Amino acid sequence: MNISIRCDDNMYKLGLIALLREIFSLELARQTLSIHNFDSKNRAVDDVMILMLSPGEHYLCHSEFFTRSPGLIVGLIDREHIPARGEVPSCINHIIFIPHDTSASQMGAVIKHHWSLVKNANFTNKGRSCLGCPHKTFTAQQHQLIRLLLSGLTSKQIGLHMHICQKTVLAHRRALMNKFRLRSDCELLQFLIAAQEKRVFSAEIPAASEETITRPIAPDAELYMLPVSSR
Repeated sequence: MNISIRCDDNMYKLGLIALLREIFSLELARQTLSIHNFDSKNRAVDDVMILMLSPGEHYLCHSEFFTRSPGLIVGLIDREHIPARGEVPSCINHIIFIPHDTSASQMGAVIKHHWSLVKNANFTNKGRSCLGCPHKTFTAQQHQLIRLLLSGLTSKQIGLHMHICQKTVLAHRRALMNKFRLRSDCELLQFLIAAQEKRVFSAEIPAASEETITRPIAPDAELYMLPVSSR
């Protein structure tokens, strides 16, 4: 039995591993239990995937799971970000959302219950289609805004690149946050990094008259300053 975990918090991950070994103790008696870090290359053979989701990430296209054999996918998420079932993209429509602050006993009960359902159900990929998928996408302007945000530019510098005023830049940034229900600049940064890792947008090739941007993310950039307590 193969279980993969995607979680950057090592202490949380160790707790998850201990919990999973306890949950699947009966499975251990019959077969080997393998728990490893999530790797998109191994998704086809993973029976269970535990994903720590960034704010807004669950609204994006998850094409890497489109052809995956049905299994259990658990999304650990802030309870304030749990979406309505109709908002979940088709490729992860069977995902089980669990608030990441849920107690170990409750989380274990939920995972165990849904694993038993998955084992006894005949889920297939048949009928899965991108047509009518509710996943959210970026406009061309949002693509450019995201690229500049990830370059660490201030709102004033972004305005110069986009040929708009600083106030309009902030309005576009707020519209992007509202679209993915992001509540703070910290959540916006987490979302942008997750989107970049998923490659749901690509860096645009600048026009001949446009300066090529190669600056790294600046932790103290104006548009996404982290609270003092988070640093």
